[in-house]
Amino acid sequence: AASLLSSIQSVLSKCDEIIIATDADPSGEGSLLGWEIIDELGLSGKKISRMFFDDESVKKLQQAFRNRKPLTTSDKDPDYKKAEFRTRWDMLSMQFTRVATYFGDGKTVLRNGRLKSAMLVLVGDQLMLVNSYKKIPFYQNRFRDENGVMYTNPEEPLFPKKDDVPNLYSVSSVMVDKKERKFSAPPALLDLAGLASRLEAIGYKAKDVQTVYQTMYEKGIVSYPRTEDKFITQEQFNDLLPFVDKIAKVVGVDTSLLTHRTPRSTHVVNGGCDHGANRPGTNVPNKLDDLLQYGDCAPVIYKLLAQNYLSILGEDYEYEAQTGHVKDYPKFVGHVSVPKNLGYKAIFADEDDVLADSSDKGLGTVVTPFIHEGFPPKPATPTMKWLMKQLEKRSVGTGATRTSTYAEITKSGDPKSLLQAVKGRLSLTNSGQMNYRLLPGTH
Repeated sequence: AASLLSSIQSVLSKCDEIIIATDADPSGEGSLLGWEIIDELGLSGKKISRMFFDDESVKKLQQAFRNRKPLTTSDKDPDYKKAEFRTRWDMLSMQFTRVATYFGDGKTVLRNGRLKSAMLVLVGDQLMLVNSYKKIPFYQNRFRDENGVMYTNPEEPLFPKKDDVPNLYSVSSVMVDKKERKFSAPPALLDLAGLASRLEAIGYKAKDVQTVYQTMYEKGIVSYPRTEDKFITQEQFNDLLPFVDKIAKVVGVDTSLLTHRTPRSTHVVNGGCDHGANRPGTNVPNKLDDLLQYGDCAPVIYKLLAQNYLSILGEDYEYEAQTGHVKDYPKFVGHVSVPKNLGYKAIFADEDDVLADSSDKGLGTVVTPFIHEGFPPKPATPTMKWLMKQLEKRSVGTGATRTSTYAEITKSGDPKSLLQAVKGRLSLTNSGQMNYRLLPGTH
């Protein structure tokens, strides 16, 4: 690197102003990289400023250049200080890998870190719950109407045997208590982890999704992949608005559904975003097959990402929440949600966004008693999608770092891999098992 550093020093020493124009990521790492070069080459006496930009488009770069922020020294730059602290922490945390390797079998490298170890513990603990689950039935009196709606009483006792359930109830009518019109807004925009986990479920590896997405980003087809943002700015919304009809045509969305073309406060904010949430770019392909040049999963990535984004231009999902009780036994209550207008769900239908008690028919008029056989809820089998939700709930990592770390520790054939994914289901490798046993009690 000597000749490169010499060239940088020669050129920058003649400049009136040095601009740090590295990535403006929330960790401050981009600022650290810029300051380290400036400080080590003795250039810190120069006039220094910082550019912040969402992406590498001409418009964004010009805007960032005009609005650059003056800086004085690295020790007065909060981004540098934040990243410097993180760098020291990373150096210290590397010792965890050495300690775990030493106390394992002494030769297998057991990789640890704030994200790797969290992934391993979450999956390991969940597998323990899955393996220890016992499907022990219980029985209880309930009612069901002619439309299949179930009516339950939280005070009704549970019995271990069906024959123990007393015959206390008879056929009755339904009393409707409430019918309320409700609306739900489109779901949050997908991050890279959410995108990759949905694609892994249909056979695409996280590493491939990450690589292909990056390639498409460099062509302006999709937005910046390593964003932490869940929202987009008003300007980002406006930039993409002229392209939405073309995007919709490419991914097979009826443009007549895109009637909500004003920003939603649930998705668009005036500030606080760096790169903005993952979304399609302004370079729109003519057809999905044109994207195959970037990889087999490219059309699938684009279609899912585009449909998710276009859903915020659809109307709210509208439904009627109905509640009723059994006339002769009023403690037994039933609930059902009756769809009235699919709205955004006609654009982007996500299994995470389905109402559990949804039915086209609504409450019935007559209920019949029956003995319900139930079981304790079975713990969910860990999958990439499940794991990403757990990490997001605990604010561990970002959508991009979760994806890259997951890809790294699930690499097939690598003896250092901690997890393996088979048909979407996660399990611990031999290294993962060894590491999992060493982790309890550590921080």
